[in-house]
Amino acid sequence: RKIYWFVVGFATKYKKIVLVSVVGAVALIGFVLVIWPKLPKLNKVRYVGIVGKYGLTQVPRRIEQELGMGLTILGENQVPEPGLSKRWEISNDGRTYRFYLRNDVLWSDGTPVTLADLNFSIPDVKIEKKEPDVLEFVLPEAFSPFPMLLTKPVLKDGKFTTGQFVVADIQADGPFLKQVNLKNDKENLIFRFYDSGSAAITAFKLSQIDEIVGLFDAGELSDWPNLKVEKEDQLDFYVALFYNNEDSLLRDKSVRQALSYAISDKNYGFRRASGPISPKSWAYNPVVKDYGFDQGRAKELLDKVLPPDNKKISLELSSTPDLLPIAEVIKKDWEKVGVKAEIKVVASIPSSFQVLLAAQETTADPDQYLLWHSTQASNFTNLRSPKVDKLLEDGRQTLKQADRKQIYFDFQRFLSEEVPATFLYHPEAVLIKRGR
Repeated sequence: RKIYWFVVGFATKYKKIVLVSVVGAVALIGFVLVIWPKLPKLNKVRYVGIVGKYGLTQVPRRIEQELGMGLTILGENQVPEPGLSKRWEISNDGRTYRFYLRNDVLWSDGTPVTLADLNFSIPDVKIEKKEPDVLEFVLPEAFSPFPMLLTKPVLKDGKFTTGQFVVADIQADGPFLKQVNLKNDKENLIFRFYDSGSAAITAFKLSQIDEIVGLFDAGELSDWPNLKVEKEDQLDFYVALFYNNEDSLLRDKSVRQALSYAISDKNYGFRRASGPISPKSWAYNPVVKDYGFDQGRAKELLDKVLPPDNKKISLELSSTPDLLPIAEVIKKDWEKVGVKAEIKVVASIPSSFQVLLAAQETTADPDQYLLWHSTQASNFTNLRSPKVDKLLEDGRQTLKQADRKQIYFDFQRFLSEEVPATFLYHPEAVLIKRGR
């Protein structure tokens, strides 16, 4: 009874405080359970820096993975697989592709993806929507890489994706992307673009970004505390020495071969690259001429092509900033066989050069027409090889994968023999995030 009277006395004396506390507790519980879930939340904002120049038609894979699917998706061994389409058919002449749309995919606004939502515009390609779920493409000629082109994510009204985000804003600097903002009800994901790794690292130091994608070297950030650093082989890129095949000296392939033989270490601690096709690809040929280190052979080749009264060569070696340490090593190797190199720093592929040390992104399909065919302006090495041209033409018009594989195996062998570039290594991709 003492306890009872104590409680009664306490309640009587402090009844206002007790009443206010009980009412407050009930109100707080009601707010948390009923009102709080309905209030708008401040989205988490994450800034991601991407190294490289990208246009509106060339969105980096880091962003593509947030945008969802195309009609096809990139499958194992770089083979296109069904995406928004459940299957497709190809006519016997390789000109007509019919894609059958799935009916179980939603846009990021919650509405189903329908045939009416899909709007494609491809030069010289006739596109027709055939109800209820068929999208037909008629090409001017056979083009076997076509399904791979359709792996690019599609948007509705330029805004809604088949992923988790809505495209809130896109900013460009001329033809190049400057910033892309993706949003949903939980997160605001802002991608910022930087011309070089050093510029992205500077932005990271200034807390302008929380993450960096596309670095090949973490630099001084490797020693920073509370950072998450992930590394993996970047098989979608390769580093190579590209030769200007129209240069008065370098047009002789014996000189290009000699420069290749003279390099003592071509992988620099990374995975060796044997050509422009990724080892992940079904068309990758692991058996091509690799120009292993051979100073004697390099000198022998140079002696054959150089005049008796002048056995010295001077070259300008252009290099992107991130690859300058590699350029310095190559310069020393060439000096040992009588080749003097002057290093020039360039931000991107210059309009003219003798030798260029740079990283190049591989294509998902083994088609290399744009980079190596003699008719293409994008063939910046100015390679002129009728045999390579013919293989590239056949490779994009042949439909059966087994036949295409043999063509691209031959292409890689002949390209290696022509040596328009010395393929060095696949760089290591470095992803940097602030510690949580």
